[in-house]
Amino acid sequence: MKSRVARLSEDGFSLIEILVSLVLLSLMAGMLMSALSGAGRFSARAADTQSGSDQVAAAQMILRARIERLRAITRLDSSVPIVDARGGERDFAFFSTPTANDAPDIMPRYRLILTATGDLNLYAANGLDDRIDLNAKNLIGWQQKRLLQNVASLSISYFGADRIAGGRRWQNLWYDRPQPPELVRIRLGFPPGDRRQWADLVIRPRSTVNAACRIDAITGRCADQG
Repeated sequence: MKSRVARLSEDGFSLIEILVSLVLLSLMAGMLMSALSGAGRFSARAADTQSGSDQVAAAQMILRARIERLRAITRLDSSVPIVDARGGERDFAFFSTPTANDAPDIMPRYRLILTATGDLNLYAANGLDDRIDLNAKNLIGWQQKRLLQNVASLSISYFGADRIAGGRRWQNLWYDRPQPPELVRIRLGFPPGDRRQWADLVIRPRSTVNAACRIDAITGRCADQG
């Protein structure tokens, strides 16, 4: 006579086989949950990366549109012709023609600044509003537009004539010049681990007016290049 265990083995699964099956199912369920969790994290990182890339692209588009439309407005508080376009490595101020969203009777003045809290801001003010001191360090009366957050560094360079060393080269300062820079280069740095990338933004202002230009009768060009 066969034993009871032998009969159960012939009729169906043994207890050991059932336990092994349960263990395998548990392992497969764990692997599936791990894969789903990993896919969720990857999807979230991809979404964050895409969002960051979109923000960077939008910021570059805004800056390009404003700086390309730079206007060579001559300052009236100087004894020599000076164009009101002033900048250092972390601050650039300039006039620009109104955009489609601006009122037609204003002359916008902009200031690009990286704040101590890591915000890249573009401030705008109506250059015809005598209630706003455009040359003051404070920004009372200016409208703020935050382009990017959590920016680690900002470096702005200006290409044009070097009044000290001569020739034309990239410079970190552009003050009290008779004409705007030929090119403006904007570089940004992000904190370690930040997936956003900022390719060098190089912009050529359309305005190339030299307020101190004296036309040479022979060459037809400026006699002096400031």
